[in-house]
Amino acid sequence: MSIKVPPAKAKELVAVLQQITSETQLGALAVVSDAGERVAFFAQNKDIDPVELSAVAAALVSTSKLAIDRLSFGPLQDIILRGSNGFLVLKDLGRFYLIGGSTDQQSMPVTVRSLSQHAPTLSQIMADVPSH
Repeated sequence: MSIKVPPAKAKELVAVLQQITSETQLGALAVVSDAGERVAFFAQNKDIDPVELSAVAAALVSTSKLAIDRLSFGPLQDIILRGSNGFLVLKDLGRFYLIGGSTDQQSMPVTVRSLSQHAPTLSQIMADVPSH
């Protein structure tokens, strides 16, 4: 399932996502709702399923929020997953999450910085997007 973004907001969203892409070495970039609904999605690897990534992101967010709340570390800001062949960063945008992933481990600091820098703008853009 996906969320339709009004045309004016979509134009703003695309501009910011293009800026992030120009600053980073991401192989995947997406915006999803906290319920797992896709808003925007790009992946170099065509085997990555946008529906599956959105669902996994929703599960990660839910579980991470629970852990952060129980440990009194909140509120949740980022989720960073790192494997031997890549990493995934989820950045809180309010009702939505920005997801960036790459196989270039060395680019993680640049990616985290870029996503953090653009998150306030994306959060403002997405604040007016209806949930359904």
